[in-house]
Amino acid sequence: MFEKVFRQLLLGYIGRYIKDIPIDQLKIDIWKGKVFSLELENVELNLEAFDYLQLPFALKQGRVGKLSINIPWTMLGRESIIITLEDVFICASQRDDQEWNLDEVEKRELAGKKAKLAAAELAKLSRRVFDNQAGFSSYITAKILDSIRVTIRNFHVVYQDSQNDLVNLFL
Repeated sequence: MFEKVFRQLLLGYIGRYIKDIPIDQLKIDIWKGKVFSLELENVELNLEAFDYLQLPFALKQGRVGKLSINIPWTMLGRESIIITLEDVFICASQRDDQEWNLDEVEKRELAGKKAKLAAAELAKLSRRVFDNQAGFSSYITAKILDSIRVTIRNFHVVYQDSQNDLVNLFL
């Protein structure tokens, strides 16, 4: 029961960043009722999800060899939520002239504004927690967010120029 609810929550969140999550290879475990673990292997990144960063270059392709998330759900806020990304491959290139057209630029700017708004709302939530006027759930949410630890192993970036197609050599 709990496993199914957590699975849907996590898939809803990571589904923004990962294309076509292969449900058949999704490994979810609850170890002795204390740790919730999710693992995915060899997944493709949803590049549009990174538009809010307003990068001066285009992301052409991205892949994560292994993604694992361990949540100590009986100790939330006291022990870290550990997110591990292994063998991350990113291919980037100079933006095409088409990507500099007004519509595309405005789309990236809107994504950036939405990200800033979300960050401001999160900061506001944190301030309310420390003002002692917020409820218990706000306090717990802030404590959980503060306990997230991200580890990245083997991060590879290939910058492709417009003359050569080196993407397929690495991905």
